[in-house]
Amino acid sequence: MNEKHLFNLYCDESCHLQNDGSEVMCVGGIVVPNDKIEKYKTAIKAIKRKYGILQEVKWNTISATHIKMYEELISFFFTSGMSFRCILIKNKGNISAHTLEREEYNSFYFSIIEKLIRYSVQHNGGSDNNFRVYLDLKDSHGSKKLRVIENTLSQELGRGNVVSHLQNIRSHESVFIQLVDILIGAIAYRTRGLDGSSAKLAVVEQIERMSGYILNEGTEPGDDKFSIYDFQPKKRNG
Repeated sequence: MNEKHLFNLYCDESCHLQNDGSEVMCVGGIVVPNDKIEKYKTAIKAIKRKYGILQEVKWNTISATHIKMYEELISFFFTSGMSFRCILIKNKGNISAHTLEREEYNSFYFSIIEKLIRYSVQHNGGSDNNFRVYLDLKDSHGSKKLRVIENTLSQELGRGNVVSHLQNIRSHESVFIQLVDILIGAIAYRTRGLDGSSAKLAVVEQIERMSGYILNEGTEPGDDKFSIYDFQPKKRNG
């Protein structure tokens, strides 16, 4: 396999729980060329060490104390060869998120992750390339999520040829999933209209400046670096 055709996709989600009181859901992923994995991992860890941070970084830990580190991480992403894709849902209630049976809701939730994977594959060369996909393991439903997504991908993409590896990992094990968490956290924060943290707002505004987009809106369909798919489920009849 030619290394230049191998990519790694790291996925995470924000506000994905069924009864979390949010009308917003954001599922996102960072695509990393395989031949850049170690280089980027080393650079991200060096940024964290520069500011004395050894533990996991995530959206919820952003504060004024370490704002410079988060700003440097965002700058690194935008100057790297990594790309970002996400699916943003602003009206989760339209899928009857609070009244669906859990299995029905999980089916919808899993389908959004599967769409993100297909969306990312299609924007990075499609069947001409090969992908390893890593999902953030959040709860005891990880194995089922993996199985359902794997089956759907096999039907849609021919998993063995395009997605050669699909695995659950924990966020503390991957600096790339931590970076995804920061990006989708910022998108969800802007979309929910929150403004209680000046540090988080600073990160939101930095991402908007560097991407050229307002984070609660969709992006241009052909953007290869930073893409937000604004997906709005319609209300059901009856």
